Formats: sequence, structure tokens, C-alpha cells
Amino acid sequence: MKKAFLILAAFLCQLAYAQEIKFNPKTGDVEMDGFLKEVNNEALKDINTFTNNVSTKFNILKADVEKLLKDLAPGDVYMSAQVANVIGKPVTDVSASYVKNKEKGWGAIAKEMGIKPGSPEFHKLKKSMKKNGKGGDTKTEGSDDSKGSGKGKGKGNGKNKNK
Repeated sequence: MKKAFLILAAFLCQLAYAQEIKFNPKTGDVEMDGFLKEVNNEALKDINTFTNNVSTKFNILKADVEKLLKDLAPGDVYMSAQVANVIGKPVTDVSASYVKNKEKGWGAIAKEMGIKPGSPEFHKLKKSMKKNGKGGDTKTEGSDDSKGSGKGKGKGNGKNKNK
């Protein structure tokens, strides 16, 4: 019985490892690709948390996220939700476009959906996918709520200097 369990565990580890390597978002941006790979890998460790976080963050029904995960890797689901959020279209439209043209990669899909390199939409998308030390933590990344980073790098207005 122990031997069968060990074989099953080894097989599942191998499967998870293969999925981590297989995922390749092809956004055309090394930083975004790295971010999405990290999101994908973290999601594979706990798909329920990922599903709940994407549902909450992007205001998508949990059942819809689960449905998307049947056809797409978690990183692709996350990117679909991000692109949909930036362009103001339903996530199902974005994911359907990606599924039809998957071989082109996310960079081409984003262009087709109006997110041109260097455009305000592109910068919004890129900003929303910046790492904040939590990697694939979909709870905190990607929101464009203009609260700032809180890193305090401003120079101030010159008031209250030592006199």
C-alpha cells in the first residue's frame, strides 16, 4: 500500500512539474512572462485559493473562473482577467480570443484587443502586474486603485526643514 502511495505521489509531483515548465505566456515582455509564470506556479499549489482570489479581485463569478480553468492554465486565466479589466470587456470574450489564437501568444492577443505596446492600456496592464514581493499573490496585485506604493521616495515640498 505504501509503495502504491509513493508511486502515485511521484506521478503527481511529475505532473505538477511538467505543468510548471509547459506554461509559456509569450506576452513579449520578459517581466510580464515571469510574473505570469509565478502566478501559474503558485496557483497550481492551491487552485482553490487562486480561484477565490481571481473571482474576488476581478469581480468574476467563481463558477466562471472554474470554467475557464478547464480550458486554460491558471496564468492564462489571470492574464484573461487582467486584459478584460484593462479594456473593459468580459473575461469570456478575452479568453475565447486567446483560445482561438493561443499559438500567437498573449502579446499578439493584447494587440488585437487594443493594447498596443507603449499605449496607456499597455502601461496600465504592466503596472497592474508588477511584483510587490508576493509573486503570484493575486489578492494584492493588479489593482489600479491609485493608493501608491507607500515606499516614501518623494522629496516633499520643502516645508518643515530644519531652520
